[in-house]
Amino acid sequence: MSAVWGYLAVGALIGFLSGLFGVGGSGLSTPTLKLLFPLPDLVALASPLPVTIPTALAGAYSYWRRGLVRRDVLLWTTVGGLPGVILGALGTRVIAVSWLMGLTGLFVVVIGLRLLKRGELGAPPASAWSGRKTVIALGIGVVVGVLSGLLANGGGFLLVPAFILLLGLTMTEAAATSLVCVALFAVPGTLVHWWLGHIDWVLVAALSVGVMPASYLGSRVGLAVGGPRLQTAFGLFLVVFGVAFALSQLGAPTWASDAALFASVAIGVAAVVFGDAIARLRSGAPTSP
Repeated sequence: MSAVWGYLAVGALIGFLSGLFGVGGSGLSTPTLKLLFPLPDLVALASPLPVTIPTALAGAYSYWRRGLVRRDVLLWTTVGGLPGVILGALGTRVIAVSWLMGLTGLFVVVIGLRLLKRGELGAPPASAWSGRKTVIALGIGVVVGVLSGLLANGGGFLLVPAFILLLGLTMTEAAATSLVCVALFAVPGTLVHWWLGHIDWVLVAALSVGVMPASYLGSRVGLAVGGPRLQTAFGLFLVVFGVAFALSQLGAPTWASDAALFASVAIGVAAVVFGDAIARLRSGAPTSP
């Protein structure tokens, strides 16, 4: 019973962060579950994936009502991504789980550093949709789809920075569009991993109860905070969170990896709250009003 309460708490935390940052949550759930609970690797990898569907849709609702979901990006990313998800999920039968865990931590850190390095990202908003952007969106879908199926997550960690860096979306547009893509990507991945026997449905149910209301709350906070501040918070959170997971996979003491995990949450929240002051410090501007 204590484990179930722990799963509920993890679900609430993941739901809030996924709604806030525009990710489906499974990329956060796998390392969090591995850090806090003695679960088999493949169960921790795949069981959060079905939860991604209601989590992402609940988080996307507020953005959709505001017209922030880019439907052109959504269409072509999904067309490329759905077949990739199936291929990636089937690939878990032949690729060692230790490699999957290591890859999960690595891409979290790299993407966080990329976002922090570039500052406020995105091309000029006046740029019209073109055939070139269609090809780019298809390519994003294929690559992220394969990794999504392979790592059993919705791909939001990759979609958000890819939309910003390659298609010129704002942080808010990228978060909104990513959440809908994530929900769609999670459907075939869930079916394949269920067929492979990797999903614990008791864990799925407990995570779902905590995740849905928290995801909606996170998206409302994200709308209130705004894009630049969210991007800084997202980058800081990913770097520290990825390091926490890497420590656990390298055999560091439990207290060290747990401390890094909770530090990542604290840093992400602090960056949201004090984002304006952080931006002024980075630009060299005075911090007083």
